[in-house]
Amino acid sequence: MDTLDDEPLLTDADIDGRVANMIGRACRSQLWLLFLDERSVMLPTVMPCDDLPSPLTDELANAIAAMLRQAVLGTPIESAVFVWERPGGPIAGERDRVSAARLAWACADAGVPVRAQLISHDFGVRAFGPEEYGAGLAEASDGVFGGDEAGGAPQAG
Repeated sequence: MDTLDDEPLLTDADIDGRVANMIGRACRSQLWLLFLDERSVMLPTVMPCDDLPSPLTDELANAIAAMLRQAVLGTPIESAVFVWERPGGPIAGERDRVSAARLAWACADAGVPVRAQLISHDFGVRAFGPEEYGAGLAEASDGVFGGDEAGGAPQAG
C-alpha cells in the first residue's frame, strides 16, 4: 500500500515539506539525521542527536561522517539529510554555518552523499544550502578543510 511516506522527495520543496511535517518548529537544539534511498524515498530510520557542541567540532563532524559511512554500507541508504533544530529565528548564525560546513566537508571526505541541510527554527523549517553555509568555511578551516580547499562548499545532491 502506498502512503505519503513512500513518495519520492525529488525536489528541495518536497524535502522541506516532509521535514516541516515530521520535525516542525524547533523545541530544543539537536541535529536530526534522515536518510533517502536510491529513489529519494525517505527511509524509516530517523536519528536525533542532542548534546552536541555548537559549533560542531571537527572531531565530531568526522566521527559522524565515519559512522554514516559505515551505516550506508550494505543498506539502501543513498544519501543523508541533516536538520539543525535550534531555538531562534530563521537567519543562520556563525555557529550554524560552521557546523553545517564542517559536517558537509567531513561527509564529502568520507564519501557520504548529503542531499540537503535544513534549519528547524522557532517559526518553521527552511533550506540551508551550501551557498549559505559556505560562509562558515573560513571559520571551519582549522581541521576538516585542507588549507587551500576552502574555496567552495560541497554541493547538496
